[in-house]
Amino acid sequence: MNRKVLIALGAVLTVGLIVSGLWGWQHAESIVTLTGWEKRTIAVWSVRCAAVALVAAAEAILLTLVVERVYRPDAVSGAARLSALFVFMVCAVSAIALGFAGR
Repeated sequence: MNRKVLIALGAVLTVGLIVSGLWGWQHAESIVTLTGWEKRTIAVWSVRCAAVALVAAAEAILLTLVVERVYRPDAVSGAARLSALFVFMVCAVSAIALGFAGR
């Protein structure tokens, strides 16, 4: 029972994060307009980096909660999970730095 609940939770969380990331990428300019940042181009890239970070986090969650519960963990899924976490960290730091630069 616990395994099925974690798989369902991971799938729902992954889909939600991917939809949020795609929505943020598509509506980056309107988000920047609503927040009123001064340097709009830099701020748009900040929002887009945050969107990529959300998608990378979704991939890491999918690999952790769903794939490892359905299939046996191996080196390839471990490397994919670590690379997704690395992309998440780099994009999150870039989004924060660009957000400070865009204000």
